[in-house]
Amino acid sequence: MSITIAQDAFTGPLGAQLQERLITAALPAQLLLGLDPEPAMMADPATLRRLIEQLTERLADERGDDFSAAVREQEASLERLRHRYDTRFEALADVHRAIDELRTITSPATMLSRAPAALCGASKLQRVLLSITAGGQLVAHAAHFTGDRAGAGAVVTQLREDPVRLEHPLIETELLRRRRATIVDDAQVHPRVDRRLVELMNWSSYAAAPLVVGSQVVGVVHADRGAGQKLDVLDRDVLWEFTSLLAQAYESASLRRTLRHEREQMREFLDWLGARSSELTDAPIRLATMQRPPQPAQAPPHPGPAVRGRDDRVVFEGLLTRRELDVLRLLADGKSNKAIAEVLVISDGTVKFHVNSILRKLRVANRAEAVSRYLRLLGMRAL
Repeated sequence: MSITIAQDAFTGPLGAQLQERLITAALPAQLLLGLDPEPAMMADPATLRRLIEQLTERLADERGDDFSAAVREQEASLERLRHRYDTRFEALADVHRAIDELRTITSPATMLSRAPAALCGASKLQRVLLSITAGGQLVAHAAHFTGDRAGAGAVVTQLREDPVRLEHPLIETELLRRRRATIVDDAQVHPRVDRRLVELMNWSSYAAAPLVVGSQVVGVVHADRGAGQKLDVLDRDVLWEFTSLLAQAYESASLRRTLRHEREQMREFLDWLGARSSELTDAPIRLATMQRPPQPAQAPPHPGPAVRGRDDRVVFEGLLTRRELDVLRLLADGKSNKAIAEVLVISDGTVKFHVNSILRKLRVANRAEAVSRYLRLLGMRAL
């Protein structure tokens, strides 16, 4: 009798319990074989294998053919169990690989459209129908029938024209509430199935699972192995694993799509803001004339343009360069960037550079504030 014990069998939260059970079971076997009990070695995989082999040989010698037959039956049972274990994990691994391929799709709608074909390719299921819940109805979104593409398209078209209504006592309505996969046997006579859907799909046995994204059920996936074939528990578990992973992938794709959309909107807003700022920077300034109160006869007149040309260098000395001061004077005269460039015989880009430098040095936000501060400082200087 061949027994294989993994080296990591005693790891994890249940490792200590398993070790204790093996020691409890091995102690009588050692006593029966006349061996000295070795509790420290009882949970060692190699020691356990030798103990099992010795015990099997001893019992076979004592009980003869009956015991050998029992051993063969037990080995056959273990092999069936191992086969079921391996089959289950291989099936679920195939589902994970199919979902990994769907994750490469950036469009959530396209991901759902390709999901039925992906499930059929990764399992023994032959026909898959994916429907979206909307307005209390199941609206067909995509389907895949192995070897019958036209049939899948016809079913989707008919169900889109006349969707299944989610109402009591349909099994699909119960799925939305309980949020778990189920198998429906004897669909032709089952009292809780949609008769039109069963006749359209020619179901005898099928599985269904909700597509739960976050806290919302966004759809239902139906699947079968083809007409006349019954489904088993593994088919149900494969469908449930697929829909659960598909929901996660769909949610991630939707979030990524939303983030991309928000980034695009932010980029468009920044482009608009930059364009408006450039327009404001390039726009000519028009200062309204203000009526000044009459000056006393003995007061000197307010400095005019002629005085400004002499005094502004004194006011802005050490703050602005000569070229920046030339640009600021022309700004105060209400000229645009283009007009300033023509007067100073420089490019528009150079003018823009000087304007930005002036705004920074004067600590103002725009051209109007720069001109206002320029005139204010000149007036204070004149006084």
